[in-house]
Amino acid sequence: MPSNPARHRHGRTRPDGYEAAVTSDAVRARLATLRFVGILTDGDAATHGCRLIVATHGADAAPEHIRLSLLVDAGGVVADARFQSNAQGDLLAAYDTMTEMLIGGLLVDAASITPRRVEAVLRGTGTTPAFDVALDGDKPFFVLTKAVQALERPKDAPATSDQLPWVEVGLFEKVRRIELVLDQHVRPALASDGGGIDLVDLQGEELIVQYHGACGSCSSSIGGTLTFIQDSLNNHLGTVLRITVSQLDEAAPSIV
Repeated sequence: MPSNPARHRHGRTRPDGYEAAVTSDAVRARLATLRFVGILTDGDAATHGCRLIVATHGADAAPEHIRLSLLVDAGGVVADARFQSNAQGDLLAAYDTMTEMLIGGLLVDAASITPRRVEAVLRGTGTTPAFDVALDGDKPFFVLTKAVQALERPKDAPATSDQLPWVEVGLFEKVRRIELVLDQHVRPALASDGGGIDLVDLQGEELIVQYHGACGSCSSSIGGTLTFIQDSLNNHLGTVLRITVSQLDEAAPSIV
């Protein structure tokens, strides 16, 4: 398996389709006039006759964490939007632009707002890219996908197991969520290099895994790949899981 950890991170150090890049003039201009940082409340929703939709992505302490609050009218149109984030630089500018692009449109169409579209809006009529878009820059922002899912749930519907906070669910549900993230965001990347990953155990916030295939003898499995897996899980689950690698290339029992 290749020892280049950047490849295992899909060539990126930022989430949601962004490459790390020198801040452009377009980004600097946006950062000087951020307009949509803030929070909307139930009171705001009542005042405007809207439904409050809140979606988050990323672990609370992660630099890419975002909390998006939206006022959505009876027709599904986003009347107003605000976000809070730990992001800086180009990602912060992108989040502000993304939030502005939501206003006035149907929330169900939010999946069309991708990092590539955000970059185009930030760039405007200029020819210099506002930021570098990674290979998955045509995928929707994860937080927007979660917002659409929240809208589709009845307002007063009781929370199901997949909607409960991490700390309130049992081991089976936690494993199900972990496996879902691995299947969607991690295993395809590992498989492209001839490797894979299995769960061994979950002890509190420590997740024990085992690599197999090409990953089992790859030195980067302890470096870039491990960081990629841990970041992927914590960003999608909103957790602070610590990943420990079990003995490589040896059979180990699995919890699934």
